[in-house]
Amino acid sequence: MENVEKENEMLKAKLQSYNTLNTFYHETRQEIASLSHQICKKDNIIADLKARLGRYEKTAVHLEGEEPLVFGPSKSLFDNLCKEIATYKRKLRDAEALSVQQLEKSKLEIQRLQQQVREKDQEILRITHRPQHEKDLEIQQLQRTLVERDRTQATRAVLCSSLAEEADQLRAQLGATVGVCQELLRRLEIKKQEDGSDECHTPSQQPGECTVSAKAAHLNPIVCKLQEENKVLKQRVAYVESLNAKWQKYDLSREEYVKGLCQRLKEVNALGGLGPANAGMLQQEILRLNRQLEEKMRDCAKLGRELEDVRRKDKEHIQMLEQQVLIYVDDFKSERSDRERAQSKIQDLEEEVLRLKLQLRTQDAKGAAGPVCRVHSGRRTGGHIQTDSAEPLQRSAADQPGASRASGPSTQGPVRTERKGPTDLQCPRCLTSYGDDQTGEFLKHCTECANL
Repeated sequence: MENVEKENEMLKAKLQSYNTLNTFYHETRQEIASLSHQICKKDNIIADLKARLGRYEKTAVHLEGEEPLVFGPSKSLFDNLCKEIATYKRKLRDAEALSVQQLEKSKLEIQRLQQQVREKDQEILRITHRPQHEKDLEIQQLQRTLVERDRTQATRAVLCSSLAEEADQLRAQLGATVGVCQELLRRLEIKKQEDGSDECHTPSQQPGECTVSAKAAHLNPIVCKLQEENKVLKQRVAYVESLNAKWQKYDLSREEYVKGLCQRLKEVNALGGLGPANAGMLQQEILRLNRQLEEKMRDCAKLGRELEDVRRKDKEHIQMLEQQVLIYVDDFKSERSDRERAQSKIQDLEEEVLRLKLQLRTQDAKGAAGPVCRVHSGRRTGGHIQTDSAEPLQRSAADQPGASRASGPSTQGPVRTERKGPTDLQCPRCLTSYGDDQTGEFLKHCTECANL
C-alpha cells in the first residue's frame, strides 16, 4: 500500500512537472510571438530606412580635383544586416519547430501519466476494497518472500566466499602440482640424458642401464597419476572460473540495476524539485485519500461487528434448535416406552381376559354338573355320581381343537383330560386338568405356561 502511494505521488509530481513545462512552453510561444512582432517592426523600420536611403542615392557632392562623393548605405553593412536577419529568422523557425515537438511530446507524456494515474487510482480503490484477511495474507506472503530473498542472498554470499576459498586452495594445490610436475620433468630429462650418454658406452654398462630403466618404469605410474590429478585439478579450476565469471556477471548486473535505481531516484528528485508550489495541493490530496481510507476502515469495522452479531444470533438459534431436538428425542423415547408399557399391559390384560374366560367356562361347567349330582344323589351310588360328573368334562375336552394333539404325556400337571376322574379346572394351552382342591397349583401352572 505504501509503495502504491509512493508511486502515485511520484506520478503526480511528474504530471505537475509536465504541466509546468507546458506552461513554460506557452510562455515561450508568447515570447516568440512578441519577438516576431518586434522583428516585423524592425523590418518595417529597415524598409523605411531603405526608402529614405533610396532618395539620397542619386545625391552626390563634386569636389575639385576629387571623385564625386555619393551618399548611400554601405554594402557590407547591408549584407551583414541581411545575414543577421536571416539568422534570426532561421532561429525563430527552429524554435517554433522545437516548441511544436516539445508540445506534442508533452501532450503524449501528459496523456500517459494521466492514464497511469487513473490506473493507480483504480488499483488503490481495488486494494482499499479488498478484505482485510486478503491484505494480511498478501503482507505475510511479501514478508515470506523478503525472508526467502534475504536467506538466498546470505546463502549466495556464503557460497561465494566458500567458492573463493576453494578456488584459492585449488590454485595453491595447482601451483604445488605444477612444481612437482616440473621437478619430475626435470628428473626425467636428466634420466633421458643419462640414458643417452649410457648408450654410447660399452656393453659392460648394461646392468646400470637396467637399473635406470627400472627406475623409469617405477616413475611412469607416478607420472600418470600426477597427470590425472593435474587434469582433475584443471577441470575443477575451469569449473570454479566459470562460477566466478557467473558471479562477476551477476555482480555487474546488480551494480547496473543499482545505478539505474539511483539514476531514477535522481530524476524523481529533480522532477520533484520542479513543482514545490504544488506540495500543498498534493498534501491535501493525500489527506483526502487518508480520510477516505479511514472511512472505509470504519465501514469495514462496522460490517465486521454486524457480522459478529449475526454469527452470535445464529449460534444462539442453533443452540436453541439443538435443545428442541433433544427435547423432541426425549419425548419420542418416553412415548415409545409408554407405548411399549401399554402394549405389555394390553398383553397382560389379554392373558387375564383369557384366564377369566377359562375360569368362567370352568365355572359354567361346574354349574352344569352340580344339578346332575343333586338329581342322582338320592337315587344312585357314588360310582354313578363320578360317572355323571366326568361326562361334561369329557365333552368339553372333546370340544377343544387341540385335544387330540395334547394326548401325549406331560410332566406339568398330575391330571390329564383322558383321565376319567373328577376334574374342574383345565389349562387352555396344554389342556392339563386340575381338581377343585388344586386351584393354587392351577394358577401357577397357567402363569408358567403363559411365560413359556
